[in-house]
Amino acid sequence: MVSWQTRTAALLGRLTIRQSLKRDFSIAEMRARIRSMERFFPAVPDDIRIDLAPGLAHCDAEWLTPHNGPTERVILHLPGGAFMTRFVRAERLLLARLCRAANARGRLVFYRLAPEDPFPAGLDDSLEAYRQLLDQGVSPQHIIVSGMSAGGCLALALLLKLRDLGLPAPAAGVLMSPAADLTDASESGSRIDNAASDAVLSMERGDDIRQLYLGGQVELVNHPYVSPVLGDYAGLPPLLFQVGSTEILLDDSQRCAERARAAGVRAEVEVWDRMPHGWQALSFAPESGRAIARMGDFIRESCP
Repeated sequence: MVSWQTRTAALLGRLTIRQSLKRDFSIAEMRARIRSMERFFPAVPDDIRIDLAPGLAHCDAEWLTPHNGPTERVILHLPGGAFMTRFVRAERLLLARLCRAANARGRLVFYRLAPEDPFPAGLDDSLEAYRQLLDQGVSPQHIIVSGMSAGGCLALALLLKLRDLGLPAPAAGVLMSPAADLTDASESGSRIDNAASDAVLSMERGDDIRQLYLGGQVELVNHPYVSPVLGDYAGLPPLLFQVGSTEILLDDSQRCAERARAAGVRAEVEVWDRMPHGWQALSFAPESGRAIARMGDFIRESCP
């Protein structure tokens, strides 16, 4: 049974984020609405230290370190937000809780956003963040790449690009409802079947988002770094996907995992019953705690 906390959050998401995505698209309005909603997310607990420096060449990045003595594990996290905005407080708290569960440090990357900085700016920032960890002496076997929604798309793209560049792969990837297919070519599946039941996302402005993210270069939509569902997953590390059963992005996780398994990569998809998009960030919901605990287990198993 879905908890009342999650049901309440899903209703609020339907009345706010989903409605914003269905109306005439306004980046300024969406960013302002999210800043207003951020007030309801608590701050990071006192037992998590946040260090603001060093950042990256074109964007900010934070270190989150639990006081309980983390191991050498580092979670490189890429936040969501339709490539154009982000929930800073929510993603910071999400990463802090995941660091606790995995006994790890966290690196939160505030990659550049479209439309001011369209693709590949965000991917370039993510790659720089990974290289920075290597330059600082962090072993790739101790790095886990994670991402939520649009950040999940970038996380998968980063894994593909690291492989293509011949750079050492991280220990694992953790993907929370990645938006891994920007082609919008499907005339069936979860984008259709879950169109009414998804409490947060709507594809009615999907073309606007795609145009803005790609800076009008829609011919890039079939590139694996843009739509990782089309990628070759050979050589990638183990992957864990979490997605809600009523999300329009359900198929993205399942199709990516299928391609990974076909390439010999260990890939697991957890489909959580009636969870709204981004439920892992709802620190007040019991399902969020269980999802965080499961991701923590996977990280510790993949990076002993």
